[in-house]
Amino acid sequence: MSVRDHNKTDRLIMYDRIQRYRNEDHRSVSWIAQKLHLNRRTVKRYLAMSQAEYERHVDASGERPLQLEPYTKFVVDRLSQFQDTKAAQMHDWLKEHYPDFPDVCPKTVYNFVMRIRQEYKIPMISMCEREYECLPETPSGKYAQVDFGQTKLRRGDGTRVKVHFMVMLLCCSRYKFVWFSDRPFTSETASQAHEKSFEYFRGVPRSIIYDQDAVFLYDEHLGDYRMTTVFESYVKSRPFDVIFCRPADPESKGKVENAVKYVKQNFLLNRQFSTIENLNAEADAWLRRTGNAMLHGTTRKVPYEEWCNECKDLLPYIPMLARPADNEYTVIKDNTIKFHGNIYSLPLGTYKGNGTKVYTTVDGADLIVKDRSGCEIARHIIPAGSGIKVQNRNHRADRSVKVADYCRNVSELFTDEEAIALFLEKLKERYPRYMRDQLMTIHSCYTDYGQQACDAALTRCLKNNLYSANFFKETVSELAAIRDINPVTVKPLGDVQSRMMANINPGTSDIGTYDRLFKQA
Repeated sequence: MSVRDHNKTDRLIMYDRIQRYRNEDHRSVSWIAQKLHLNRRTVKRYLAMSQAEYERHVDASGERPLQLEPYTKFVVDRLSQFQDTKAAQMHDWLKEHYPDFPDVCPKTVYNFVMRIRQEYKIPMISMCEREYECLPETPSGKYAQVDFGQTKLRRGDGTRVKVHFMVMLLCCSRYKFVWFSDRPFTSETASQAHEKSFEYFRGVPRSIIYDQDAVFLYDEHLGDYRMTTVFESYVKSRPFDVIFCRPADPESKGKVENAVKYVKQNFLLNRQFSTIENLNAEADAWLRRTGNAMLHGTTRKVPYEEWCNECKDLLPYIPMLARPADNEYTVIKDNTIKFHGNIYSLPLGTYKGNGTKVYTTVDGADLIVKDRSGCEIARHIIPAGSGIKVQNRNHRADRSVKVADYCRNVSELFTDEEAIALFLEKLKERYPRYMRDQLMTIHSCYTDYGQQACDAALTRCLKNNLYSANFFKETVSELAAIRDINPVTVKPLGDVQSRMMANINPGTSDIGTYDRLFKQA
């Protein structure tokens, strides 16, 4: 049977199924398209047609000649062999195997391939589709799952604010806890949310399953997980084991994925935001009346009632006395910190390597930054909005001294004024953009080695045409090393007798006496 002779009755049956799925079963357009292997736009177009309009459409399409009909057998064979073939790939195959293939748009090929799939009952099935199996019941108290979510809520004035939340769910009872934050979760705040979850559950599960989230991990290679310093320290202080899913495999923790969706679609939908404290209080009330009190759609049991049994199998929960500080921030290597979406400058030298921390407090409209000892090192006015770089001019390098004044100050350090003037003039010709750095190097050499060594180094550099502060530094260090070689000296004698012996002149004999002795012999 050719595509042109497609059975009109089958197409009318398909139209009837589309209308019934939509009007009687109240299915979505996406669901109908997936069910009937149709494009969403096709389903929407058929839903907008009356039955008479659709019949006229079928009659008209059956009378039109199909430009790609000669290639039907090729397409059917390929689709039968490779059911996951996309229309774009089929288009390329047709051009590869048929040099005279007509120049048609990709949409024409797509429509032709979809009609072939409908007529010959060849659905779009991925060959690498995952196989699923029914898993046994999760042991009581053994597993929990954690995931994050975010959404935007409307304030009373009509503006929107983004809120972030973490959900922890006990796998056996489906008993859940949610905690909200007005900032993205970090290792510190996620650890705090864990503590609140354990307090709510009145116990600690034996293992917790996570995504490979940057909040918990900073690297992974073939199952070798490297947790962040804060989270690793927290895990060592708690009795549970961590289990990380494989990359891009959210179905490994589908229970908590559904819980996140449930929080968004049930609790957060059309909810008005006032403060983050009120939102957490409202979430607690929602969990008690709905989230954990209603019949679960999968287990057909009430999570709270199941938790009453599961909590007995959880590990004991002992509150931690020390909790991570909320106001601790890491200093970036350009001597800045990120605070609530803005960047604030710090004095040069604040950054002292990875892990440098500072502590912030908000005093009215001011952001106060303190070091580890509690001393204030910076104060900024908090701007309205985000993405703003707030800088203090005093935190920059000292540019108050002009280069000309700096040259004059360096010249006064040397004895030969003409020699240093010539040397600095050559430096200005060669390094006009780095003159300040050149002068700083020369000045540091004077501080380290003194005037005598610097004068000698200047003479040698001019003699050998070495016009660079780096050459000057190497020369002065070499001369200083030669000067520091200690000469050989005689150790002074200590006692009186030794000094007397040192002052005795030995007696001498007349050489003639020896001549006479030799002649007699």
